[in-house]
Amino acid sequence: MVQPAEIDLRGLPVWERPDLVRKALDRLPSGASLTLITEQEPRALSSRVTQDRPDRFVIETRRVASRVWQLRLTHRPGEGSERTSSAQHLGRCPAFAALDVGVREELAAAAVWQTGRRGQTLVAENVDWPFIGMVTEGIVARANGGGRERERILYEIFPYELFGVAEYFDRGFKMARIAVFSKTARVFKVPWDVVSRVAARYPELTNALGIVMAQRVRILADALSIQGSLPILGRIARVLLPYAMPERGLVPASASLSTTTQSQIAAAGGTVKEVAARAIAELESRNALRREHGHIRYLDREVLLELIQDVS
Repeated sequence: MVQPAEIDLRGLPVWERPDLVRKALDRLPSGASLTLITEQEPRALSSRVTQDRPDRFVIETRRVASRVWQLRLTHRPGEGSERTSSAQHLGRCPAFAALDVGVREELAAAAVWQTGRRGQTLVAENVDWPFIGMVTEGIVARANGGGRERERILYEIFPYELFGVAEYFDRGFKMARIAVFSKTARVFKVPWDVVSRVAARYPELTNALGIVMAQRVRILADALSIQGSLPILGRIARVLLPYAMPERGLVPASASLSTTTQSQIAAAGGTVKEVAARAIAELESRNALRREHGHIRYLDREVLLELIQDVS
């Protein structure tokens, strides 16, 4: 049987998708890629792949149109030739994964690590921050406002995703605050000058970083549109959707959601804590979620999707 390079999952019930993907990945040879097409952000599906096969795949998610997403899974070869954990981390990031091991070692040798706790600012707005950052543990977020203004979280940045790419291209100051969203987070910072030297020798790196920047523009435009037009119930449902696993019914949510606060959910939904709390209670009454000890522990992806579509 010939291994398909692309599988269109649209129209299939979400709970049937993990098994289909699992079987396809079992047949995927080392170095080969499989692209999945979905109608919603496929983070739950990629989380399931990561849980089932930790560190086995380079995962690249692209929003290519309204209600059209691509999830590209590339089977990684062994890491025996990579001497440092820093280079191994770069090998899991789509923008750097195609580079030779020696080139990733070169980037890793110049990189700087930074850690933080929930709410801590890793990069302030309007500062000179000459790095491209990559999350390796936890979640960080792009935040606007704060202080006298109501803070809004425009999008989250998950492990092996980048930030600071737009500023790399125009050498400008940081356009927004980058803050720790999860309980803790660790990021890996590669200086601009080192990235530029490598990109001069490997133009494909510039192309890969351009794709990252284009995706951020799409996601940012989507976030602004949702926060400006979607009713609050739909906005909170959209915030929770990436944490909903693809199995059927109320199932345990992604572990990172259990430590997310209502204030953070409110900021990601473009509202205040009290309004978000009422929306969460309404979602619970509709069996879209279940709380335990004040934290959201279970989500029903199908119900969340139905609610989003109903109020859109």
